[in-house]
Amino acid sequence: MRVLMASSFYVLGGSSIVIENLTDQLSKRGIEVTIGALAFKRFPPNGNHYVRTLPVHNPLKLKKFLDKFDVVHSHHPITNYLALINRKPFIYHFHGAPDFGRESLFRFSMLFSVKIMNHAFSAVIAVSESGSEELKRYFGLNNVHVIYNGVDTERFRQRLEGRFRKGAPQFLFVGNLYEYKKVEELILALKELVKAFPKAHLQIVGDGHMYERLKRFVAELKLEDHVGLVGRVPDWELPYYYASCDVYVTASRWELFGLPLLEYMACGKPVIATKLPGIMREFGEGNGVIYVENPRDVLGKVVELTNKKEQIEELGVKAAKYVQRYDWEAITKLFEEFLVELVKEKRLK
Repeated sequence: MRVLMASSFYVLGGSSIVIENLTDQLSKRGIEVTIGALAFKRFPPNGNHYVRTLPVHNPLKLKKFLDKFDVVHSHHPITNYLALINRKPFIYHFHGAPDFGRESLFRFSMLFSVKIMNHAFSAVIAVSESGSEELKRYFGLNNVHVIYNGVDTERFRQRLEGRFRKGAPQFLFVGNLYEYKKVEELILALKELVKAFPKAHLQIVGDGHMYERLKRFVAELKLEDHVGLVGRVPDWELPYYYASCDVYVTASRWELFGLPLLEYMACGKPVIATKLPGIMREFGEGNGVIYVENPRDVLGKVVELTNKKEQIEELGVKAAKYVQRYDWEAITKLFEEFLVELVKEKRLK
């Protein structure tokens, strides 16, 4: 079987991580995968797959290119329009889009493309039950298949070296620096926290259009010694950042299914997060995630746990155990079964 994983401008983000892990696992199962994009701002890691720029400038050449595949799998609103000239099974993989700040433009493009093209989709995949509900609510799509994001439990595991530790307690946020992530709330909370815990430190790993604004914000609050805006880090370093902190924190006001949460929990660390339906529904209670009402309460909750080492360890064990079900090998097995059935149904029609 030949599968095209299609994206728009290929950058490091949640959808590209999903593409790369599915591609890696499918290739191991003997499926030929090509990662195609309008342009590559970042190239996927080397592996047993192909990487191609989509020839959208030439419709005839594009059609000939698409005809080589048994399945076209779109991961971006723009590549949904490939269904206009595609004759093979076509999947739209919904990763979500926040209706907040600058990202609302992306959400609009997603809404428009799904509205126009959903008749041409052979199948639609959502990364969570919350994502499935969004598609039902906005488009009346009832036949949505939920295939969760996964985590590489060999890379992200317990008892790794904490080589990037900077303070005590040590907090960590990982993700794109967009407005809806509300990272400034974590920084504000830290300003109050350092009065009682002068060695407290927050590491922020990631990049985005909020980076420079957050950098100025940290300087205005005179927190340069307590907040590290790390930026992007190499893939191999990320597990060690998780291992270096006490608790992963997020004040995001929108998530469907956070990949960093899975990675951090796989490292045997608890998570403190705001009460978002998408997170609460998928991770539930008693699985290593502690919820707070207000974003500024996130770090304060950590303080409550600071002197409760046994409780933190217990939460970490629960977290690591819970995410084993999301190992990429298990997720890809479900996805492969889904692909085989889809192609089979198409051939019978």
